[in-house]
Amino acid sequence: QDVLQAAKHCLFALPVVLVANDCVVSVAKVEGRSMQPTLNPDEQGPRDRSARASPPIRDRVLIDKFSYSCLREYKRGDVCLLRSPRDPDAWIIKRLVALEGDTVRTHSQEFVHVPQGRCWMEGDNQECSDDSERTLGAVPLALVEGRVLSVIWPPWRIHRVPRVFSQERVSLGYHHAWP
Repeated sequence: QDVLQAAKHCLFALPVVLVANDCVVSVAKVEGRSMQPTLNPDEQGPRDRSARASPPIRDRVLIDKFSYSCLREYKRGDVCLLRSPRDPDAWIIKRLVALEGDTVRTHSQEFVHVPQGRCWMEGDNQECSDDSERTLGAVPLALVEGRVLSVIWPPWRIHRVPRVFSQERVSLGYHHAWP
């Protein structure tokens, strides 16, 4: 009787969890150094810092999918989870710098107009980032799955991920307000 009741609860909960993970909120592991120092900083935390042989600790982040996937509330300066334009099976995390219609001044001082339906994404660590400026160009907004709300692991790194935006680099286009 108890096993049957537990199975009923699982059958009810499973679709709810799957929908929530797909449309509302999920967790992602951050790979690489492109978003340093915001994500995956070189520090090892309060443990033994002399143990250099241990693998680096990777941040786990909480992703708000509802704001982007359903409401389409794109904001300049958000750190976003998106499908890689080069590999549809890969996920990348970058900062949204400019939206459709904006003109962005790149780090090499060129001006690039962002076409309709696209956005400009960059990593915080320019030397280690394959992003809009270096390789991707303007990325389709349809590839953006959500925004990073906060780091939730490791425990000593728990914090909200800030929206950081440089108004000096972007001229607004269309109807998008700051940020």
